[in-house]
This record gives sequence, C-alpha cells and structure tokens, in this order.
Amino acid sequence: MIDMTPMIDIVFQLLIFFLVTARMAQMSRADIDLPRERGEEASSKEQAGMTINVTASGEIVVSERTLTLDELESMAADLASSVDSTGGDSSHFRPLVRADASAPAQRLNAVLGALERAGVKGVRLGTSTDPSRKK
Repeated sequence: MIDMTPMIDIVFQLLIFFLVTARMAQMSRADIDLPRERGEEASSKEQAGMTINVTASGEIVVSERTLTLDELESMAADLASSVDSTGGDSSHFRPLVRADASAPAQRLNAVLGALERAGVKGVRLGTSTDPSRKK
C-alpha cells in the first residue's frame, strides 16, 4: 500500500502558498475606480516594479503606505538607480500609475512630475475596461 501522507502534505503546502500569494497580490492594489478606457493591448505582461495608486481624495499609496510627493520621488529615484546599478536599462523601469477616475488631475500631474524628476523615463497608466464597475 502506498503512503499518501507526503503527497497530502505537499498539496496542503501548495494550497497555503497560493492563498497567501493571491492575498498579497490583492493587497498591492488599492480599491479605486479606474477610468474606463480601452488602453494598450500588450502581447506580453510587463512587470511594473512599482505600483502607484492615486485615490479619489488625492492620496498617493504605494504598497499600502501613504506617501508625500517627496517620499515618492525619493523611492522612485532609488528604484531607478538600482535598475541602473544592476546593469539594466533604466528605461525598462516603467511604474504603473493607477489613478481613480475622480482623482484631481492636478495631483496626477504632480505624481508624474515627481517621477520625471526622479529619472523615470516612462510610466504606464492603469485603466479598466470592466463595464460592471460603477461609473
């Protein structure tokens, strides 16, 4: 008779791993109402390296931490320079900016200006094509 205990242990470990990673991925995205636009249809998914959320009230949230523009600029400069120091091209560091549809445009412009001053060559803007989201 085959002992199934090790296989059951592995299955439970995998189950725990997937539950934890799914929860972590969910936590990295603030619950905001993205603008509804078609956006770019990329053939391959690109890692953002940094996800910046701009809430409806204008707060800047990165990894569940609310930042000021100066803190954001410093963090982005550190990440962009770490890409350069590892031999990578800093133009490949393109953070994902997810702004709420009702966020002040002035705040979004300030975030983009801070990223530009930090040496970030380009950003990606998050949009939603989901018609079930509230408008």
